[in-house]
Amino acid sequence: MLTRRTFTLCCSLWLLISGAAQAHFLWVVSTPDDKTPSAKVYFSESASPADPDLLDRVLKAEAWAFGGRRGNEPQTLKLTKDGDALVAELPAEQRMSPIALRHTYGVLSRGSESFLLKYYAKSYPLALPGTWRAVNDAELLPLEVVPASEGSELALKVLWQGKPQSSAIVTVEGPGIEKKLEGTTDEAGLFRCRLTESGMFSIRAKHTEATKGELDGKTYDSVRHYSTLALRYQPAQLKTTANEWPALPKGVTSFGGAVDGDALYVYGGHYGSAHEYYREEQSGDFYRLDLRGAGQWEQLPGGPKLTGLALVAHGGKLYRIGGFTAKNAQSERQDLWSQSEVARFDPEARQWQTLPSLPEGRSSFDAAVLGDTLYVVGGWEMQGDKETRWLETSLAMDLSASAPQWKTVAAPPFHRRAVALATWNDKLYCVGGMQEKGGPTTAVAVFDPARNEWSEGPALIGSGMDGFGSSAFACGGKLYATTMSGSIQRLASSGDHWEFVGQLEHPRFFHRLLSWKNDRLVVVGGAHMSRGKIQPLEMLPVPTQAAAR
Repeated sequence: MLTRRTFTLCCSLWLLISGAAQAHFLWVVSTPDDKTPSAKVYFSESASPADPDLLDRVLKAEAWAFGGRRGNEPQTLKLTKDGDALVAELPAEQRMSPIALRHTYGVLSRGSESFLLKYYAKSYPLALPGTWRAVNDAELLPLEVVPASEGSELALKVLWQGKPQSSAIVTVEGPGIEKKLEGTTDEAGLFRCRLTESGMFSIRAKHTEATKGELDGKTYDSVRHYSTLALRYQPAQLKTTANEWPALPKGVTSFGGAVDGDALYVYGGHYGSAHEYYREEQSGDFYRLDLRGAGQWEQLPGGPKLTGLALVAHGGKLYRIGGFTAKNAQSERQDLWSQSEVARFDPEARQWQTLPSLPEGRSSFDAAVLGDTLYVVGGWEMQGDKETRWLETSLAMDLSASAPQWKTVAAPPFHRRAVALATWNDKLYCVGGMQEKGGPTTAVAVFDPARNEWSEGPALIGSGMDGFGSSAFACGGKLYATTMSGSIQRLASSGDHWEFVGQLEHPRFFHRLLSWKNDRLVVVGGAHMSRGKIQPLEMLPVPTQAAAR
């Protein structure tokens, strides 16, 4: 008697052998936001569940997570059948890792031809293009599809044994695609398409080797490799536009940046290599650029060499706050001291004026102006050989006062540095940073000056590193943030979540995102983990609308 299960498995084999449109492939989908993050494996036409009985044919599939605490070293995942999927629970440190899978299905025959069928699969946890990196493991994932966002197009690169594979057959299915997109890769291994809607896309590539062999007593004339990619994708709403601005005179990180009128100002920062601080590579330079044309950077009267400082604009003046100074030379042991000095620059007089100092030295923090009040949040105090002190206070100064003084406001419910501070909807948003305990974070805290109290805001999209050295600014009635992976995120009007709206041409962190004329964002400075300092400026036109209330 032919049972339902036997009938289903026979149909599955017939579909694979016949090459019918309903052929099944292995897909892996990660669920990072679930209460219990997991990787789910489907044997289906697309990246979604199918008949669970079909999973019995692929129970020996192997899966790995790439990333977490051990860098890119693959961590084996244990798959077990659970309902309509093979499921592997993901440890917390691998929640944001790419997941890969492989499985040798066996030898099949079609007419007089016999072939060995091999499956591979991959997924990314996020729709952030900057996190779509190649696994580059020729043993575990010899056939790999690597996506990249290129303006309005999605570029899919097919790699075979780590090298671009031409003439691979690529198929794309998903939201907004009435008929599947199909084509072959060019000499660079690329297949490009344009996706107009958001959602989960099912992408697969086929590569055939004219290799003969034998498996389990069955001979074959060729090997067919299928590699799938379950890709969360969102079309970009904001895109970098061409500008005539000159690049920064020198690549710099952890500097102060502000826009006042049509002028962009950059003060201080770090010129040297990451984590190597000494006098010669610190900057006390002060530059101005007229954003209205293609002019040159103008050097203004500078001051002390400072890194990890803040610079804000208000009422036609520039305010420089804190930062740290390296007292050591390159050949000497690092001797870093957070500073408390505050100064105001008058662009017309081209002079600095000393203001009341901070109550203590403070660096690796951020500052923002709401109304006439300057706020300082986050950071730490470095004191040479003494133990670094994570600061517990937030400060405010009324810039309209005849004799402005610092006062403390409600203490933040966190100890974080390398934060971004921005104002929106009459509140302060402290975005991301590095925690005293727990590493980098995407957490967001909100300060309400009217109530003098803090509350929890929505976390940025991404892994903890997307919050480290990020930058944020309100523009056109919305709050925006740019992160290390290059994502451009916008706080929803409801204020309860962030939306992915685009990708920087040059991903960077420890940079500055600034508003110009309330309808353009300017991205300045910073560094990329592998490319180093970023000197070109980027401009992002944004839609203008009334601020949410």
